[in-house]
Amino acid sequence: MPCSVRYRKRRVGETALTAPPAARSIMNRIVEKLLAIERRCFPTPLDEGFRSLFAEVLDLVEHYQRELVARSGYTVSCAPGCTDCCCHWVEDVNSFEAEIIADYLRTTMPGRIDAVLQKCSADCREIERLEKLVAMKLQEQRIAPGNPAVDTVDLLLAVFYRIRRPCPLLGDDGRCSIYEVRPLTCRIYVSFSDPLRCNPEYIDSSVVPTCLIDLSESANRVLDALHFSYLRFDGDTGLRSLMVKYLSDDQT
Repeated sequence: MPCSVRYRKRRVGETALTAPPAARSIMNRIVEKLLAIERRCFPTPLDEGFRSLFAEVLDLVEHYQRELVARSGYTVSCAPGCTDCCCHWVEDVNSFEAEIIADYLRTTMPGRIDAVLQKCSADCREIERLEKLVAMKLQEQRIAPGNPAVDTVDLLLAVFYRIRRPCPLLGDDGRCSIYEVRPLTCRIYVSFSDPLRCNPEYIDSSVVPTCLIDLSESANRVLDALHFSYLRFDGDTGLRSLMVKYLSDDQT
């Protein structure tokens, strides 16, 4: 999977929310915490100091999102056990998040690692197959690679979503088994629509209000800097593909 997008783009139906003063104040604290992590130059994201500060960042992110939604007039429809979004090929995962997630799996559910590896590997093969299929279909329609009218990455991710392959990190109960350490890219996506419209068949529908409650540009710049500081697998920001690499390291 060649995708290495660092900033999420607004999709069809996504709603922009305006941050009230209280939310902006929280965002300033998020940036301060991220800068504190950057200044400390921890040798690894598994360092207790890094993990402690980043846990505080995640708490503030949740606070920021609650404040933003509370002033928006919208109601979030996401709930435990709702897994439609978990059929996405999860992109934009930071290197340090992937390492923390892999460590979380090793320490809390070592018995599941083989199964997670098998499912993630199968999904990687599937998206590679779909990538070739999308390229072939575009060629048949005489759409040249790099054509600005067609975002091939978005198209590939939409096709993957439609085939409904649940995230290998979902538990048997339909809940996220790594919820405590799930990546920011999972945390920022919320739906304000009827849960029935979260079905992949509605992915291109403008009648399904969703929102990326993303962080500020300042926060994203520091996240980028941290991502590249701990980068081990250049060009890969996919959750499934990164789990294959990080967890396979344990077995070599």
